[in-house]
Amino acid sequence: MERHTRSYLRLIKPGITVSNTLAGIAGFCLAASVVGWNWLAFMGVVCGIALIIASACVVNNILDRDIDTRMKRTATREVASGVISVPVAAVFAACVGAIGFVLLCVATNGLTLVLGGIAYIWYVVIYGIAKRTTALSTIIGGVAGALPPVAGYTALTGSIDITALLLFWVLFFWQLPHFYAIAMFRRDDYASAKLPVWSVRYGMKSAKFQLFVTVVLYAVSTALLGLYSSLGVTYFAVSTGLSVYWVYKGVVLYKKSDDVAWAKAMFGVSLLVLMAMCALISVGGFLP
Repeated sequence: MERHTRSYLRLIKPGITVSNTLAGIAGFCLAASVVGWNWLAFMGVVCGIALIIASACVVNNILDRDIDTRMKRTATREVASGVISVPVAAVFAACVGAIGFVLLCVATNGLTLVLGGIAYIWYVVIYGIAKRTTALSTIIGGVAGALPPVAGYTALTGSIDITALLLFWVLFFWQLPHFYAIAMFRRDDYASAKLPVWSVRYGMKSAKFQLFVTVVLYAVSTALLGLYSSLGVTYFAVSTGLSVYWVYKGVVLYKKSDDVAWAKAMFGVSLLVLMAMCALISVGGFLP
């Protein structure tokens, strides 16, 4: 039973599900600092986002099973390895996703429900096609990953304003260097699976430059969020420090480290930045 439960947990890609849910919570808390707290909306959007993302990840496991078998790090995934059959995984995805969408519908509002639907279709269909056909797949996939904080925000506000748009860009530009880094230090895996990620299609040097540029764009977007939202001085100071640190690490290690080591270092910083930014955005609106 324990092993079977662990298989289903792996099926929903917990890292992706948890990180996106935390981003949704951050967006909700930022909205709450302006319009007030609502427990029903909070529980609905948190559980709804988590279940919708989990469902999309299960579907991704089903559709990518052929790719997964060609990559060392994914060959043991539950559907690819046959631990969970395609029909069982499909039923699981349908049930989890349906509950998630019902929660958004009942506890939030129509706009948030639509955002959930767009994110789901974008990740499963549009990104699913893009990853097989174009080196721009990381950019295309970033759209779906940047919607959870917006959905968290609109769950309370019911509308998209400048703050919601900047939340989107912050998460969008965080994702690009994060996933460019993965594509760099796992380049051989992607090449063996014949996936045209940037590092495979255009080489490591080009991917390295792309990664660094998007870190700078992330720094700009976080600064703009501080200027055009209810986030206070505390957010602005700490987020600026994080951005400067990320850029600094990139510059200092750019020529001193080999490409793989540099990518791993930048990936490590990206995880620190994500956790810190989610916490900052969550509490920043309540602090000076």
